[in-house]
Amino acid sequence: MTSPAAAPDDERHNVKINALNGMLKGAGGQLVNPFLGINAIRLGAPNIDLGIISAIPYLAGGIAALLSPWLVHRKRLHSTTIGLFLAARLSILLFALIDFRHGIHHAALWFMLAIVWSNLPGALATLSWQSMTTSLFSGAVRSSAVMWRQWGMSSVGVVAVLLGGWAIDKNPGTHGYITLYVIGTILGIAEVAVYRRFKPGPKPLDLPNTTWSMALPHVWDNLRLRRFILAGSVFYCGWLMLWPASLRYQVSIDHASNFWMALYTAVNAIFTLAALPIWRRLTSRLPTERLLPWASLLMCLTPAIYLLHPGLGDIVWANVTGGIAGAGFNLLINVRLMEVVPDNWRTMAVGANTVATGIAGGVGALLAVLLIHVGSLMSVFLAATAIRAIGGALFSWASTPQSVSLPAQPPA
Repeated sequence: MTSPAAAPDDERHNVKINALNGMLKGAGGQLVNPFLGINAIRLGAPNIDLGIISAIPYLAGGIAALLSPWLVHRKRLHSTTIGLFLAARLSILLFALIDFRHGIHHAALWFMLAIVWSNLPGALATLSWQSMTTSLFSGAVRSSAVMWRQWGMSSVGVVAVLLGGWAIDKNPGTHGYITLYVIGTILGIAEVAVYRRFKPGPKPLDLPNTTWSMALPHVWDNLRLRRFILAGSVFYCGWLMLWPASLRYQVSIDHASNFWMALYTAVNAIFTLAALPIWRRLTSRLPTERLLPWASLLMCLTPAIYLLHPGLGDIVWANVTGGIAGAGFNLLINVRLMEVVPDNWRTMAVGANTVATGIAGGVGALLAVLLIHVGSLMSVFLAATAIRAIGGALFSWASTPQSVSLPAQPPA
């Protein structure tokens, strides 16, 4: 038994709203996120802070996923998600406040704590959003809806990030950052206003009294889901391991400015735009379970490029490969997740996957800091390449046909 999606007319409406919501999310996010790391370094953040900043979005996602039972019990899940997204977008103003209070003691620490705080409601909102997608889109249109949302986010994000990098470099000091944070908050509020217009179908079929103690045995019994979570956890560890090391390399070794950081993000987004339709066409010819391992292995190219000691211009190629491979991975990982989670435990299964991959990603970012301390940046890039390759191989192993299906209803 599957949880019904929205009615056909509502589903078409949801596809359009999904694309518009993604465009606003891309614009607001790309005015803020690409510059958080370089702003933290400007405020004096050490390597450990960069590791925490990279880890926090995923650790927060993992921690928030532990509240999956609370989401299941919400009678108005759509309204709850709206409130959580609004809280996350308003939290961006904390970054502006820290920059506005020029000369504040321990500014880098306060900045890191603001990032931690802003990610908590955002992580819970994202989990809620993921669990709602099956009530918004049927399986026949889900991959198209995800693709067009990502396309909209990337296309608008390219313009936003280039304008943002140019504006900050033209306005030295903190005023440029403050302006972008305020505009990012306004766009975030508009994003939430559009999100309110979704028309979800009936509530997903999680049982009203679902708890972790009830759900985990049944989630664990699904061999296909269990393997998928293991593969994802290993891959996310290698994925996040690159982030603090690449940021430190770009800013401290190659001395990248805000405009270079914006250019890297824009190149990544442009090649994401170009690659998304190709990956989408491939999904109509080949099953997701076969494509996901290849996208994962292609993502090994990005950390491998850093092993060649690239200059500012050479790092552009790392973002070319990251955009092409990342477009496929982000599309396929979300579609594949919805294929392997059981209907009657959907929110809890998505939550279990988010906990595992979030913690693994956070550990990967912190391991990068440790490797920088005991080894070098190059050791981090090598480890990230190897772990991503292992994760890609595990995704292939996870797609083997043997699986243990969950019963239609849990035992009494």
